[in-house]
Amino acid sequence: MHNSAILQSLPLLADALGRAYGVAVEIGGTDAYTTGKVIRLPGLPAEADATFLGLVRGYIDHEAAHVRFTEFRAISQADTTPLERHIWNIFEDWRVEAKLAAYYPGCRQNFTWLIRHLFLEGVSTLPSGVAVVLDWLLLMVRSWSVPELATRCREAAALIDRQWPGLRPDVEPILERMPGHCPDSLACLDYARQVIHCLKDSAPSPGKNPSPDLAISSDIQSLISAGENDLPDDFGQVLRKSLGRNATEINRLTVAIVGNKPRLPTDAKDRAAIDHAIAGLRARLHGLVQSSRMVRHKPARAGKIDTRRLHGVAVGNPRIFAIHQARPAINTALHVLLDTSGSMRERIGLANQCCRAVAQAMALIGVSVGITAFPGGEPGTVVPLLRHGERPGQYQDVGARGMTPMGEALWWVLQRLSILPEQRRMVLIITDGSPDGAANVRAAIKAAAAQGVEVYGLGIESSHITTLLPGRSRVIATIGELPRAVFSMLEQTLV
Repeated sequence: MHNSAILQSLPLLADALGRAYGVAVEIGGTDAYTTGKVIRLPGLPAEADATFLGLVRGYIDHEAAHVRFTEFRAISQADTTPLERHIWNIFEDWRVEAKLAAYYPGCRQNFTWLIRHLFLEGVSTLPSGVAVVLDWLLLMVRSWSVPELATRCREAAALIDRQWPGLRPDVEPILERMPGHCPDSLACLDYARQVIHCLKDSAPSPGKNPSPDLAISSDIQSLISAGENDLPDDFGQVLRKSLGRNATEINRLTVAIVGNKPRLPTDAKDRAAIDHAIAGLRARLHGLVQSSRMVRHKPARAGKIDTRRLHGVAVGNPRIFAIHQARPAINTALHVLLDTSGSMRERIGLANQCCRAVAQAMALIGVSVGITAFPGGEPGTVVPLLRHGERPGQYQDVGARGMTPMGEALWWVLQRLSILPEQRRMVLIITDGSPDGAANVRAAIKAAAAQGVEVYGLGIESSHITTLLPGRSRVIATIGELPRAVFSMLEQTLV
């Protein structure tokens, strides 16, 4: 797979980053969030500018760090207030990002860019009132990675010192201890509680305060007792909103997720037709492959005399012989994408036959075959029916029901193909109609071409696919037409 193409295609880049970090990444909708196990991105453009690319990479890195290193269960079991969770999150963000960067040094650059983008570019004024305390904590922690934030830290510190002169000298020693010893999520929570203890000490009860300090004391007390909705956005929330805001301004692309679909027994009367198609397709492809494996045109000093080179004797050229030159064996992966939408109900029998025949014939000549149906039981899902490396005989028939999320399914297949070892990768879409969202399909086909993946179409009693893949699609009405149709599309690719 072409690495540069992956870097330029956000749906493929997101999947590649998730795989590198060992976390699942899903793409769709308008919101960004994580469940603690899965990172969810809003619908993405096929391509984007450097800023949006940086936001996506930074967000995936940030959330992957939480998925891998945050002890969600321990924190959920702790009895915490909204303010404790907010300050804990400021500290925990820094901790898990530093830990991920230790494993993957490239992440450090992504995090640095992200911090500069969010806190230095288009800088907003510091908040008024007690909220500046939280901003100061956030800026201080982030300045450990980006020293350029020191100026903003000093500005926030000056505001704090004017209203709460003794607060910052109490909190700073806590922050100074963190970089040297912060082993886990509970340690971050402990530091957060120490900071809140300092806040409480800086705001004694009103009865002990001089009258001019009553308002200041009240501000601190209101912060300590604040609810979730009263607190400012944390780093992750700012990033999620930035992604979502950009996502609403683009033509969003969605990637399917894995769902389920009932399997059906193969009709015995179909077996003979399938075997006949397998035999016909295998014979055509086998002959093509065999004829391409041995070529007698390489000149050599020994072997069978090549009469066309005998003139070389007169000039002292000893290379008058020809030897068999073996071409490399097939190094190809083919993924069949089967449309099982409701419109295929009358044609699904033929489509299942085609899948079986193609899988078994291709496997016999050494092609790695996978088959995926779309949709599954839920909208926007796919169902793997045969994974690469499995025996073709494991394929089971499926029924037809639902919409036609061809684009979402094709993006999902491209993600799977990107990690296969085969040099050549092909997709064969078997369908009878138009997809839901042709723009998504065209974007996926364009991304496939950039990666060197060839996309073909096989129309089942319908020519709609030829509008998406002109010159790379055929239409059949019976299983007997399959060998000629597939052979005519793939013969130039397999040799």
